Amino acid sequence: MPVTESQAHALAVRFQHWDRDHNGHMEWSDMENAVRRLGEAFGRTEDSREWGALAESCRRYWQVLVQHADTDRDGRISQDEYVTAFGDGVMADPAAFDGVFRSLLENVVRLADVDGDGRLGKEEYTRLMGSWYNAGESDAEALFGRLDADRDGFLTLDELVRSASSTFVDDDPVLTEPPPSR
Repeated sequence: MPVTESQAHALAVRFQHWDRDHNGHMEWSDMENAVRRLGEAFGRTEDSREWGALAESCRRYWQVLVQHADTDRDGRISQDEYVTAFGDGVMADPAAFDGVFRSLLENVVRLADVDGDGRLGKEEYTRLMGSWYNAGESDAEALFGRLDADRDGFLTLDELVRSASSTFVDDDPVLTEPPPSR
């Protein structure tokens, strides 16, 4: 299923958030660095259960990406490969999309949920978006308000999965701005 223009834009932005070294490719080291940034932002250590679970779900996510996106088999993924892979595989089946992202998001939430209540408050989410996606505080807070569907002041795993699904499956982009240069 071909991606729409807005989905392609959202995917390109998502790719830029992963490619923090701006070398034009997403590599396993980008995933490792994302786990490290997130773990450190929330005071988790490499030997913590939360860090280990997130690292493992990122490894599985990376393996799926490489399998579906790395068409030239060079061990890295270009932006074009990333966008095409989502159009050809993940978005073609919304259930498959949920399967690809739920475990990753679940472990992100567990690591960022420092008070252990199973959901993210605005402060936790803002810190998450700053470390994981390099989002500014005001952008993260605005996004939090958009994603908090029931307006209870917290984001649940289901709300986060729905936001990702709305971007990639339903063509309602959430992340629309590239990360700031820092």
